[in-house]
Amino acid sequence: MEILELFGIDWKLMLAQLINFAIVVLVLWKFAVKPLTETMDKRNKEIEQGLFDAEKAKEKLEKVEEEVKEQLQETKREAAVILDKARQQSEENKQASVGKTKEEVEALIKKAKIQIESEKDSMVAEVKSEVAKMIVTALEKILSEGLSKDLDKKYIDKVLKDLK
Repeated sequence: MEILELFGIDWKLMLAQLINFAIVVLVLWKFAVKPLTETMDKRNKEIEQGLFDAEKAKEKLEKVEEEVKEQLQETKREAAVILDKARQQSEENKQASVGKTKEEVEALIKKAKIQIESEKDSMVAEVKSEVAKMIVTALEKILSEGLSKDLDKKYIDKVLKDLK
């Protein structure tokens, strides 16, 4: 202890300061360092949990994006199939429509030909009737004048020949 007194150190004062320092360290430890450490540990755990959750969310997002891409590709394939079917159905409908239209046109042409033939026959019959009337009228005039039998026969043969 003499060495301490040689340097001017009072051991009682030093012991009191050491006790005071220990008390300050214990008070700081209990009321400052320990709560701060607990708070920092708690925050570190929350940060780690947040990072873990963010990583999980990122993985889920990537998974969902991949599923969306797959669904989009599947939808595109289905749309292409539907479009192909629609085109094929459209072509079939077009062909059927064209065939039906051809049949209708052919039927109309056939009907028109029949009608034309019928009208032609009726016109020919009408013309023959008119010609016969004209011949009868002409013959009546000629006969009233009195032609010879040879001449009458000649005219009648000629008219009948022309009618045939």
